[in-house]
Amino acid sequence: MIAVQRHRGFTLIEVAVVMLLIVIVLGMVGLQLGDDDSAKLRDEAKRLAVLLQMAQEEAILRGATISVAIEPDGYHFSVLTPEGKLEPLDTNETLHPRSLPDDMEFSSVSIEGAMETDETPPVLLSPTGEITPFTITLKLREISWQVVGSFDGDIKPQAPPAENERRA
Repeated sequence: MIAVQRHRGFTLIEVAVVMLLIVIVLGMVGLQLGDDDSAKLRDEAKRLAVLLQMAQEEAILRGATISVAIEPDGYHFSVLTPEGKLEPLDTNETLHPRSLPDDMEFSSVSIEGAMETDETPPVLLSPTGEITPFTITLKLREISWQVVGSFDGDIKPQAPPAENERRA
């Protein structure tokens, strides 16, 4: 009887298939990591929109106007007292002063009806739930995202319109 020897190991085809799968997975991971700036900026725009919505609800609950001061590297919340003074909301666990992540900045703040000045006007959140329409643009290197507020009180993050859409 002739003994048949079986070699243990992998065939060339099996090794090639495993290598192909590894290359595909690494490529997908590389694509996820390459889009990190865009995701980071989008997440910060979403965070700002949610905080503005919370500040809007706080204004309604307090029956007072809340002011959001936008600075180049961060923002902070204040409440307008009956005497007309702004008091910081530092005691609020959620609406405390915040700084933007490294390399991120507010590139523009546009508030409907606000006069052009060197100082950025604050976003005012009324106790009625209505707000003056605004657009806050966040920028990280060449990428930008916006937080847009409309008169009816809707506040949402959105990617800015493409260059060709703006010209139309």
